[in-house]
Amino acid sequence: MKGVKLHVRVLALALLLIGAGSTAWQIFVLNIPISSETTEPVWVIDTKLSFQARNNSPVKVQMYLPPEWSKFITLNESFISKNYGVNTDVIGDNRQAVWSARRTEGDQQLYYRLMLTQRSNSRFSESEPGPQFSESPELIGVEKVAVEALLKPIREHSADIETFIREAIKLINEPSNDNARLLLGNNYTQDNKSRVLELLLSSAHIPVERVHTLRLVSSVAQVPELWMRSYNGKRWLYFNPETGALGLPDDRVVWWTGNELMATVEGGRHLKVEVTANQRTMNSIMLAQSIAERKENKFWALSLYDLPLQSQQTFEIILMIPIGVMLILLLRNVIGLETLGTFTPVLIGLAFRETQVFWGVILFTVITALGLSLRSYLEHLHLQLLSRLSVVLTFVVIIMALISVLGHRLGLDRGLSIALFPMVILTMSIERMSIVWEERGGIHAGKVGIGTLVAATLSHLMMTYEPWTYFVFTFPGMLLIFMSLMLALGHYRGYRLTELFRFNAMIKGK
Repeated sequence: MKGVKLHVRVLALALLLIGAGSTAWQIFVLNIPISSETTEPVWVIDTKLSFQARNNSPVKVQMYLPPEWSKFITLNESFISKNYGVNTDVIGDNRQAVWSARRTEGDQQLYYRLMLTQRSNSRFSESEPGPQFSESPELIGVEKVAVEALLKPIREHSADIETFIREAIKLINEPSNDNARLLLGNNYTQDNKSRVLELLLSSAHIPVERVHTLRLVSSVAQVPELWMRSYNGKRWLYFNPETGALGLPDDRVVWWTGNELMATVEGGRHLKVEVTANQRTMNSIMLAQSIAERKENKFWALSLYDLPLQSQQTFEIILMIPIGVMLILLLRNVIGLETLGTFTPVLIGLAFRETQVFWGVILFTVITALGLSLRSYLEHLHLQLLSRLSVVLTFVVIIMALISVLGHRLGLDRGLSIALFPMVILTMSIERMSIVWEERGGIHAGKVGIGTLVAATLSHLMMTYEPWTYFVFTFPGMLLIFMSLMLALGHYRGYRLTELFRFNAMIKGK
């Protein structure tokens, strides 16, 4: 016996760990929300390209897109155009869209829409290897002297690549520095400052590249912001070429890298690019599912959310039945509530989904009372069990049909929903209650009937509680946890709560 108990405990513990582990994995690894009402912000970025096409000439428009290694996860992207073919290519670290048309003329508009979430992208890694050496350019004359004059204090005031680059940015942005002014040529645009920074760093054999970013903020129109980045042997370092600030802010999206323009057009002119961003909200479970589909996550391919919608609705009901059974187990084995069978209250509770609790209790009481009357009459006929049950079942069907017709005549929709009551369960309930009545009296039979309705009502409330329904449907590992609890209760031999009250009354009587 001890070996059996140990076996049960080990099995219950194993089921508990597996169920809890799978649930924790879904929550913390797959980022699946624990509530169906949870929403998360998503960003929609619209890019509009406008240009004038030359008359009856081929047109080819190229535009850089956010790379797959971006810090944020792309949920969806759309290319909207009229009479254009669209293709996407991967060029180095960048992605590029190409619109093409054989013949077109006049004003043209192309649109690109991107939806992304600020959840961290597993493909994004600041430690992805990059170049660590750059060839020094050949400089002559005053330009060479100015570069060497700038590099000397930079080397003296720096200890590593990070501080070296920040010192270089600081000197380039000093208006009083004659050497910096000479290299800039009185052109203080951000693009020219970045060019001089590249010149200084390459002269020190430090590779650096331009990174064009977009700020996630709702606005009318935005211009991509230029940043610089360099690999220090361990990770990528991002720098603001104006201030020398280290690290990309959390609201920056990397759009493309390199010195090229964001978009170019062949066969057209006056190209204009407009970028706007807008924040929206999205249900978290839909967001998690969209991310999984983009990643082709195998878990979601095997999850219940991959089923057709009608099947999902069916399984939302089926998966809650073990919850109702668990409640009945607690009510019977721990509290000591007597019911007509183990699963009868659960099935009646399921029927309450359509009739609602109030009308369901009334209909159950009426049908059971009429069925008991017929059962009492049939007892005098000395029929065999199978024949008696068949007659009672037929009588229950007739009563249900009459109640439905009467309810329809009176305009009571709840009367029509009685058809969802389990007829066989009602028949067996009548038979069992009749036996209890004969063996232990009408008062005890009434207590059992009331206990059944109480258990059915509680199980109905438990099985229709929306947060529970969502949680069990989304995290089916919870069923293993309930199985472990059922196994643990299987060897419970202690007093029930009602027995404690009964014995307490006996002690007081002494």
